[in-house]
Amino acid sequence: MPAPVPPLSPAARGFQAIPLLQRPVPRRPIVPVLGRPPRVHLWHIGCQMNDADHEMLAERFAELGFVPDAALDDADLTVLITCAVRQNAEQKVYGKFRELTDWKQARPGRAIAMTGCMAVEHGPALLQKLPDLDYLFDVRDCDGFFARLQAVHASDLDGPLPLPASDRLLAYVSVMGGCNEMCTYCIVPFVRGRETSRPVGEIVEDVHRLVERGVREVTLLGQNVNSYADPGTGAGLPELLGAVDRVPGLWRLRFLTSHPRNAVPELFEAMRDLPTVCEQLHLPVQAGDDALLRRMRRMYTVDEYLAKIRAARATVPELGLTTDIIVGFSGETEAEFLGTEALLRTVGFDVVHLQAYSVRPGTAAARRPDDIPIEEKKRRLNHLLDLQRQIALERNQGLVGRAVEVLVESVTADGRPFGRTRQGKIALLPAGSAAAGELVEGRVQTATAWQLSADVEAAAA
Repeated sequence: MPAPVPPLSPAARGFQAIPLLQRPVPRRPIVPVLGRPPRVHLWHIGCQMNDADHEMLAERFAELGFVPDAALDDADLTVLITCAVRQNAEQKVYGKFRELTDWKQARPGRAIAMTGCMAVEHGPALLQKLPDLDYLFDVRDCDGFFARLQAVHASDLDGPLPLPASDRLLAYVSVMGGCNEMCTYCIVPFVRGRETSRPVGEIVEDVHRLVERGVREVTLLGQNVNSYADPGTGAGLPELLGAVDRVPGLWRLRFLTSHPRNAVPELFEAMRDLPTVCEQLHLPVQAGDDALLRRMRRMYTVDEYLAKIRAARATVPELGLTTDIIVGFSGETEAEFLGTEALLRTVGFDVVHLQAYSVRPGTAAARRPDDIPIEEKKRRLNHLLDLQRQIALERNQGLVGRAVEVLVESVTADGRPFGRTRQGKIALLPAGSAAAGELVEGRVQTATAWQLSADVEAAAA
């Protein structure tokens, strides 16, 4: 086991998981008298981990006899699953909360709960700032929250409610929480904690349950998913992929998000050899200059990252490759920025998720000056967006005439079925050629930087 990495700033030590919290001033108790099972509206924002937390909470509510995922107008309780990675996400949460205050006051007995990264980052201060907030809890330790709800609604609960068959084809399954990397710009280790992995058997059971409800594609989630290690056996992500691959009825399997340090040959071999594992790798690089990577505490060099990419593509020739990049990080020089531009040209990513740097309080980078003007951040961001648009167009046009497998997810407003290829690319099909839930083989006819258009040739095997 690697030695724990200590927080990098005194402020960081103040972040910790929070238990169920109560407002320190007296409040009138919530005493709803419904005469029926209480209904819960779940709202989330942010990363795929929050999507998975949404599904987990829905199952917990159903187990207790609550009706999960009710429409807001019908709900008695709203749970906000929040994000604190960027200031913009926090502002959206506050905006949503303002909308909910009118909803709460419209009918006696309604309540608002909050969890997710904002709940951990700000803790009890939220109870002071938001007078209409009734519950604040850590999603990683939610037993106290559910115990309180059971007590409040005891007269309306009549045992577990069955979850209906899912209309979702795609689902996320959290396989681990937290992160040990301590990148200097990132608040995740402080709000999600240290890395903890779930047992392989427990994860496989979750996937079995989802497939029985109609899910056909599962994405395994972790902030640093390729550092997964079964707490009992030490089995890593390649072994976990092998176990999930054997679940009957599962068509596709993906995983997010990987760290370059833990992208090992065994992982690439599992992607090549396991039938359900899709040929898609999301490997965030963040920057293309060694000095900049050191300031970010990414713990690899540009050459080491490129070596991982060469190994992955040599093992999985049809690989779709995506990444994350931050522009305008503290002290980023023009030469360092041009290094990132050169990396994009060298690798030729299929998709790049670009963000301008924003300071998060409590991180090590918050001690550095945010010295790149916003206008310059926007210029660099737009420059890379234009470059990546050209790269994506060239890569997609290289698929014209080639066969692709498409899992049809839905239909556009003008009647065209669409879905994703195994590499994660959006593909549009002719109207009437397929229905949602079908797996079809198509041949690419045209391509833009953002999507493919394909004819349907046959149902996939």
